[in-house]
Amino acid sequence: MCPQTLPSPNSPYQPYAKRYVDGPASGSTAAEIVKDLGLEGKLQDKVILITGASAGLGHETARALHTTDAKLYLIGRDLAEGQAVADGLVASNPSGQKPVLIGLELSNLESIRKAAKQFLDQQTRLDGRTIDGFETQLGTNYFGHFLLFHLIKSALLASGTSESPSRVITLSSAGHKAGGVFFDDLDLSKQGYNLMVAYAQSKTATIHLANFFDRHYSASNIRAVSVHPGMIFETQLDRHMSQEELAAFAPMAPFARPTAQGASTTVWAALDPHSRKHGGVYLADTGVSSAATEDEHFIGPGYAPHAYDEAAEERLWKLSYSVVGLRDDSDSISCSVC
Repeated sequence: MCPQTLPSPNSPYQPYAKRYVDGPASGSTAAEIVKDLGLEGKLQDKVILITGASAGLGHETARALHTTDAKLYLIGRDLAEGQAVADGLVASNPSGQKPVLIGLELSNLESIRKAAKQFLDQQTRLDGRTIDGFETQLGTNYFGHFLLFHLIKSALLASGTSESPSRVITLSSAGHKAGGVFFDDLDLSKQGYNLMVAYAQSKTATIHLANFFDRHYSASNIRAVSVHPGMIFETQLDRHMSQEELAAFAPMAPFARPTAQGASTTVWAALDPHSRKHGGVYLADTGVSSAATEDEHFIGPGYAPHAYDEAAEERLWKLSYSVVGLRDDSDSISCSVC
């Protein structure tokens, strides 16, 4: 088993820390990150696939990345909403490449296979892939993306180089702190289903997904990170919640930030040179997170101890092959830090 290298809680890379001194809503927007990095109109040769691009964080991520002139593939359930997003991107940046829409239902394995084939029929390369994980729980947030990664892996491998590796970015949440992965009770039927416990499990799983990706594929020029976008009330997460559950979030309102700022960490992870050499980390507030402190608010930027658990990451990865119906080839995957 490969040794786990944890980010230092004492000196994490946080280039935008000063912008957050006045609170979560004082940080940069995703579009400002593109400008800061000097990448407007500079990535015409790059290909980026974005899931959940028709609303919320996915939409804001697409809006910012379109200004780089990269070729965007917008993945989502509702093609009508996706078309409206694509039309808006072209209207705001007429010189950019026209986005390509692909329909996909992440809770349906056959839909994922069809979408992957549609993408590969048009592209043999893929420089970046961002994941909007706000649609359902473990099946969509984790297993659907596990399958999608394997189906488009050839394009990621073909595109990555040591100087410009392909990047995989999974969307996690501070909600992961509420619990890890229950391997003996994945559907939570034994303990009794609870929406927030299920959400926490799925968001821990997306961290494990990125950690495993990076540990085993960085030697093949694919880097992966997970992202906490911050507390955002402008997403579609509330469609899964009762009024009682929504009321529980009311005290967190002072810690909320606009969607345009929530997307900034994802865009930074996709574009900043730091991510070329540093993966397998949990990001928040446009930087690498340190361990959560005892006095930190629940939705703060720190990570829980169970976020970095190599044994759990390896176990979840192997389990995932049988769940999605793929042959387990994990023993043949290299390890970049062994």
